[in-house]
Amino acid sequence: MTTITQRLRILHSNDIHGNIKGLARITTLVKREREAHPQLPILYLDGGDIEESSVRLSNITRGVGMHHLLRIANCNAATIGNGGLLRYSYQILVEYSEASKFPQLLANIRLPDGSVPPGVEAAIILQAGALRLGIIGLSDNIENLYVTRYALLELPAVPLVRQLVEQLRAQGADTVILLSHMGLKNDRKLADELQNVIPLIIGAHSHDLLPKGERIGNVLIAQAGYNAQHLGYLDLLWDGTSLTIERAHVEPITPDILPDPAIEAEMRRIEEKSAHMLSEVIGELTEPLEFSEGYECGAVNLMADMLRERMQAEVGIIAAGVSFIEGLPAGPLLRGKLWEACPSPANPGVVEMTGAQLLMVIQRGLDAAMIAKRPHPMRGYAQGPLHLSGASMHAQQLSIGNELVNPERTYRVAASDWELDASRGYVDSAWHLKPTYDIPIILREALEEYIAQHTPIRHPAMGRLGECTRT
Repeated sequence: MTTITQRLRILHSNDIHGNIKGLARITTLVKREREAHPQLPILYLDGGDIEESSVRLSNITRGVGMHHLLRIANCNAATIGNGGLLRYSYQILVEYSEASKFPQLLANIRLPDGSVPPGVEAAIILQAGALRLGIIGLSDNIENLYVTRYALLELPAVPLVRQLVEQLRAQGADTVILLSHMGLKNDRKLADELQNVIPLIIGAHSHDLLPKGERIGNVLIAQAGYNAQHLGYLDLLWDGTSLTIERAHVEPITPDILPDPAIEAEMRRIEEKSAHMLSEVIGELTEPLEFSEGYECGAVNLMADMLRERMQAEVGIIAAGVSFIEGLPAGPLLRGKLWEACPSPANPGVVEMTGAQLLMVIQRGLDAAMIAKRPHPMRGYAQGPLHLSGASMHAQQLSIGNELVNPERTYRVAASDWELDASRGYVDSAWHLKPTYDIPIILREALEEYIAQHTPIRHPAMGRLGECTRT
C-alpha cells in the first residue's frame, strides 16, 4: 500500500445511448481537463449502455461502433450495461473489447461454468499517480433474463465484491471502488452492505442525476443522468490510508461545447466502412411487401414464415412492430434497406405450449388495445397485430394446418423474445414455459439468410388473420 498522498479526479458518464454528438462534447471536456491539469491523474470511466439500437451507427454495428468511439474519447475503463449484452448475449463482448481497447468490466454475470465471459474482466487495477486504484464492474440482471434467456449465472453481488476487494488488495490495490450498472436502488443496498469495504460507487442504468452525489453512511454514490447530458466530476484524496471524496458535482453538456473532431472523424470512418456492406444485394422480391401497424401485411407474414422454418416449428407468431417499421420494395433488395425496415434487436426463439395456451396468446395478440400499445422499447412504434405462419385465425377459431387447434396437444411455436417474455402480455409466467433462443442472431440477420436461401421472394399468402386482414 502506498503511503504517499495522492489527489486524483474521476470523470464519469453513463447511459449515453448512442448520443454521438454528446459523446463528442464529453470528449472535448475530458481533453480540456487533462490539458489543464497535466500533473493531476484524471481517469475517465463509463457506466455502460453506450449502445442504442434506435441510433443508426450503433444499430448497424451491433453496438461495436459506439465502443470504437468511446476508445477515441480516451476512456480508461467501462462496465457492461444491458444495451448489447441483453440483445446479443455474451458473444458480443469480445467484439466490444476489441473495439474499445480499454478494460470492460463485468464481475457478477458469468458463463454456466462460473468463469468470466471472454472480452471482459471482473476487476482491474489502474495506476493513478502513486495510487493503485481497484475497480470492480457490476451489471443488473434485468428481470433475471440473463439466467432464463441465456443460461448464464448471476453471482450475489455483496459477497462477490467482498471477495474481489480482498483479491485486489492482495494484488496491490490501495483502495477499491465500484463501477455499477445496477441502478440507484440496488446501489443504495450495496452501499449499505459494503460500509468500510468500498468508499465509492459510480452508478448507471437508472438514469439518475445526482448533482452532488448521494451518501449512504461513508459510501458516496455518483451518477450522471443519461444521454450524455451531463459529465460527472469526482475529486478524490488518498491520504496514505483511506480514500476521501472531497467534491462531487456534474457539469451540463451544452451546445456551446465544440464536439471533438476525432469523434466525428471516427464516426465518418465507421459509416464509410459500413456503406459497402449495406449496399450489397441480398436477394430479390418479385413485388413489394407492404407493412401495417393495424392489419395483416406481407412483410410481417414473411417474418413469421422465416421463424417457423428456421426454428423448425409447427406455428410461427410475431408482432408486427417487432418485425418491421416499414415495408420492402420490389426488385433487388439491399442489405441496408432491410436493416432500415427491420431495426429490431429481437432474437428468434422457440417454445412448446399447449393448444389452449397458443389460442390465448393469439387472442391477446389480436386484441385492439394490445395492437395499439406503444411500449417504450419500441421507440414510439405500435406493437401491431400478431401475425401467424402455419396457422390462421377466423371468427375466434384457430386452425393449425387444416385442423382446428387441439387445446390439449403440445405445439412447437416459433416467435421472438418479445412475444415469449411474460412481461409483454402475450404469455403468462404461471405457464412456466421454457423457450430457447437463437443467440446471438437477431431477426433481420435471420431474415437475410432466409431471403438469400429462397430468392426470389414472392408475396406471402394472406388471409391468415380474419378480421385483421385488410380487404
